[in-house]
Amino acid sequence: MRELDEDFARAGISVRFVTIGSQAKADDFCARHNAAAICIGDADKHTYKAMGLSDFDLTKLMSTPALLERRNENQAAGFRQDWGATLIWDAAQNPGAAVLDAGGIVRWVHRGVHPGDLPPMRELLAQAQAVLR
Repeated sequence: MRELDEDFARAGISVRFVTIGSQAKADDFCARHNAAAICIGDADKHTYKAMGLSDFDLTKLMSTPALLERRNENQAAGFRQDWGATLIWDAAQNPGAAVLDAGGIVRWVHRGVHPGDLPPMRELLAQAQAVLR
């Protein structure tokens, strides 16, 4: 995401990350990634439920090819799972991404099918720009 921060800002697109846990936990986690100002805690998982996101079958954690590929890509880029900060039931939450218009109406949504399934940031930027047109 960081490589496209300026592109999102130039397009007038506000980016927010909804994270598992309290606002304090979100602030702490996101501060470690220079993103504290754009993180929103979702302690009771209202956003997760409202987006219709599903849980991942953790028995498939080591046997899902797309997840393993994404994990390898992330490790090669220097990222890794912080298991010390992850509750096992939270690890089962699949990610999602959404584009909302200025009125708060969801115009596009991506529902991940495994814990590493997020759209490329260029795709998210393109979807957000399409909403603005």
